[in-house]
Amino acid sequence: MSPLRQSNTVCRWEPTELASTILSAAARQVIRAWISSREFLDDHHDPVMLMMDTQAANSFAQLVRSASPELAPLAVLNELLSKGVVEPLDNSYLLLRRSVYKPSQPRRQSDHRINRILGADEAIPRRRFNDIY
Repeated sequence: MSPLRQSNTVCRWEPTELASTILSAAARQVIRAWISSREFLDDHHDPVMLMMDTQAANSFAQLVRSASPELAPLAVLNELLSKGVVEPLDNSYLLLRRSVYKPSQPRRQSDHRINRILGADEAIPRRRFNDIY
């Protein structure tokens, strides 16, 4: 990850096990960007509601493009809607449901083996901690 990209991220939230289980790698990548990129967080570092309009400045399509330009925003949106991860509101906004992100827990230094495995690339699907050993 580049230094510029690191300075634009906040480590307050992480995806829940539910999100890691039911979502595709592409959808997890978008969720990770939504909960960690300063561009999509409010002043309290909570995920903002995003416009469904693709032309809006603070839109879901912009989030998807920032996560990965190769992803199709409509395909990711359809997956998130079908899995119940986002909720469309009457005012054309999308709300990220709280069940897919949780407060980030710092990893203990004693978990050096787990830290080495998990720190390699966050986009790769991971096993549960008890499956690593």
